[in-house]
Amino acid sequence: MALEISMQGRTAVVKINHNAANTLTSESFEGFRDTLKKFENDDNVRVVIFTGNDSGYFSNGFEPALFLGQSYEYNLQVCQLVNETALYFFFFPKPIIACLNGHAMGAGAVFALFSDWRFMVQASTGVGGRTDAAKPATGNARIGFPEALLGMNFPAFVARYMQDLIGVMATRDILFGGKSLKAAEALEIKLIDRACSESELMAETLKFAEKLGKSPLQTLIGMKRARTELYRTVFESLRENDAAELAKIMTSPVTQEGLRSIVEKRRPRWS
Repeated sequence: MALEISMQGRTAVVKINHNAANTLTSESFEGFRDTLKKFENDDNVRVVIFTGNDSGYFSNGFEPALFLGQSYEYNLQVCQLVNETALYFFFFPKPIIACLNGHAMGAGAVFALFSDWRFMVQASTGVGGRTDAAKPATGNARIGFPEALLGMNFPAFVARYMQDLIGVMATRDILFGGKSLKAAEALEIKLIDRACSESELMAETLKFAEKLGKSPLQTLIGMKRARTELYRTVFESLRENDAAELAKIMTSPVTQEGLRSIVEKRRPRWS
C-alpha cells in the first residue's frame, strides 16, 4: 500500500510506504492530492500528519528513473503535476505536520517544507555525548535539497517560501551547495520546529496535533488561510514557468547524467 492512513482522534496520520527509500512517482503525487481532497471535506479530520515508513526515509525525493530517457513533453506533464500537488498541499485548508522519521531529500524535503510544522528525529546521545548509530538512517536523518549536486535547478516558488522561512543567505547556501542538514542544524536555522529522539518523535507529534485539533475547525481553517493566502498570487505566477524550466533541465544531458548516477550508485561524470 503506497499510503497507509489511520485516525488518531481528530488527526489523520498518513504513512508514506512506497518503497525502501520512499521515492516519488506520478502516482505518488496523485495519491497525495487525492488523499488530501478526501480530508478537506471530512469535518472529523482537523489535523493531518505525514510520516515515512520504517526504512529510514520520510522520502528521498523523485524516483530517479521517472525522468530518465523521457521527452520534454512527458517531463513537462510530470512537472506540472508535481507543482499542482505541491500548491494543493501548501494551501490545504487544515494544518499539516511533517513527522520526519527519516531522511527527507529533494521533492520529499519540499513537501516537508510546505507543511505547517516539521518535527524531526535526531540521534540520541549516550555516555560521553556519543550518538547512537544503531540505526544510522533513522537516528541520523537529514533534510536537504541536493538538486545542485545532480545538475538540476529548483522551483522559484519554493525558493521564495524558503527564503521567508529561513532567510536569504541560508537558502542561498543550501541551494547552491546542495546541503543536507541533521536535525540540530535544521533546528538552528528554523528549517524544522522540533527535534525529537526516535522513541519520542511520533508521540510528541501526536500530542501537538491533538492540542491543535481541540480548536474549532473554522478557527484552524481561518488561521491556515491567514498564514498561506498571501503566497497564492506569487505562487500561481511562477508555477507554469517553473514547471517548464524544470522539464527542460530534466531533459538535458547534464541532468540525465545526474539522475543516471543515482540509479547506478556512483558520482556524476560531467565534462
